[in-house]
Amino acid sequence: MMHRLLIPLALILAATNLFGQTEAQGPNQIQKRKPEGNCTVSGRVISAADGSPLRSARVGLVQRDERKHPQIYGATTDHEGRFEIKEIVAGRYLFFAAHSGYLEQEYKAAKSGVGEGAILSLISGQEVTDVVFRLVRAAIITGRVVDDTGEPMTGVHVSVLRNPTEDEKEDMGPNAKKSELQSVSEGETDDRGEYRIFGLDAGDYYVKASETGEPQGRRLFGESSWVMEELGSLYAPLYYPGVLQLAQAQTVPLRAGDELQADFSMRRIKTVEVTGRVIGVDGSPTNRAFVNLMAADESDYGGQMFKNTDDKGEFTFKGVSPGSYVLSVQQHDPDVRYSARRKVEVGEEKVDSIVIALGRGATIRGRVVASGSGAGTFGRVYVGLDTTSESDTATPTGAQVKKDGSFEFTGVSDGSYAFHARVLEPGWFVKSAHLGNEDVLEKALQVENGAVSGSLEVVISSGIAQLEGTVTDNDQKQPLAGVQVRVRPDPPSEFNRYPWNQASTDQNGHYVIKDVPPGKYKVTARIPSPGEGAPPIKSDPVAVTLGEREHQTVDIKLAVAKSE
Repeated sequence: MMHRLLIPLALILAATNLFGQTEAQGPNQIQKRKPEGNCTVSGRVISAADGSPLRSARVGLVQRDERKHPQIYGATTDHEGRFEIKEIVAGRYLFFAAHSGYLEQEYKAAKSGVGEGAILSLISGQEVTDVVFRLVRAAIITGRVVDDTGEPMTGVHVSVLRNPTEDEKEDMGPNAKKSELQSVSEGETDDRGEYRIFGLDAGDYYVKASETGEPQGRRLFGESSWVMEELGSLYAPLYYPGVLQLAQAQTVPLRAGDELQADFSMRRIKTVEVTGRVIGVDGSPTNRAFVNLMAADESDYGGQMFKNTDDKGEFTFKGVSPGSYVLSVQQHDPDVRYSARRKVEVGEEKVDSIVIALGRGATIRGRVVASGSGAGTFGRVYVGLDTTSESDTATPTGAQVKKDGSFEFTGVSDGSYAFHARVLEPGWFVKSAHLGNEDVLEKALQVENGAVSGSLEVVISSGIAQLEGTVTDNDQKQPLAGVQVRVRPDPPSEFNRYPWNQASTDQNGHYVIKDVPPGKYKVTARIPSPGEGAPPIKSDPVAVTLGEREHQTVDIKLAVAKSE
């Protein structure tokens, strides 16, 4: 969940930087000018390890239910770890604390860096005091990468990967890949061959080192970068402790505050060249086409290789290790996008027979219409196509809807796609989407022989629904804070995963989920896994059917052990 936790901090920093005219409420208060409120929040930030105060920790409040212009409040702690934020407008807030070297923690979260905490609900004039954030030290992986002679290697890409948790697999929905490792963080070796990757949560990680032969983040220009590209990679990507296959790799187990070392001695192997030509739709060579070679079923983007075709439409990747790859090609004209992709198997011999022809692809036109008023909403509608087949050629694409409601996908390759549309304007939802008589929210959109039949018609409506309620323990005596309440379509499918919604309960056990499209759903409450293989605590699903503009209350019981 780390990506989610970084957003509030970015908002706080942006507010501090962009609004130079601030109203200080004491030496540690940071607050931009905003509507005057009368709520106050105060407390302390301390180390979870020994209870010592954390000075200069950042504490933030970000309004939860306002997408366009959320109220943002922030403060830094004093030498005793104390903070106080005044004149807060009543509302529901994401509330968190952060400090360098520690994992961020949300209000009433079970532990730092893991899962969501509780929403802080404030009513007019309310004072919340004695809040305590106990931050956990982040873990670190360091190491040194040397070549086969023991010399340090500069610019080697090092990735920290892990298997997705059961919670995350559920979040990914029906389209989730079953076994793909997730890249958690990454770094690059310096001139001493050393790397340092910090800010890691406790857990078991794989570490991978890749020397791609690409300049990447290094400041190499002119002749230096040309020579590097000419030589290409000489070494195979390795998993710690220095093996070629993931099945042979060892995990690096981290506990809170650990700093562990994972060194690599890279193996020089026989690498090969992968060369080919790109042919345009008119049969002539295509220059300046963008060519990407990446390992198949790999979420680590640091090992990708990029080239542009030359005047003859040719490209060459040097130093490619044996393995399975996906070769993607794209070219953009002012009004048309061309693309193609194919799988490439690389062995011990040079691959020089690749000819990849760009297809003009299908042009799919469509229009968004509003059910009722709201034509001005069209500029905040995004539409896209996601691949659903194992086709070598299908490529995801997206488009922004114009102010008149029209949109166009160009260069759509043959394949099977899931259509999705998102209305960024609060209170609106996608009511229907049809290609001719086909409902593309219920079945795949098929592109065959570079064409589709008909145009897309998407209807949006302002008749959005809302769910709220309270989560209590099984005895209905104690409200539960920081519980995740999830709303999932019933039945789920790869074509309706975007309406999935969730929210956390506040300190009173209350949750609110706005902007739920009308439909049939299963509602569940869940306390995230505390880690170390423990399963999450889940409620039985509650079936609910929501009509347009309907507000329903769904209270949920959760069986929590007394020790919880």
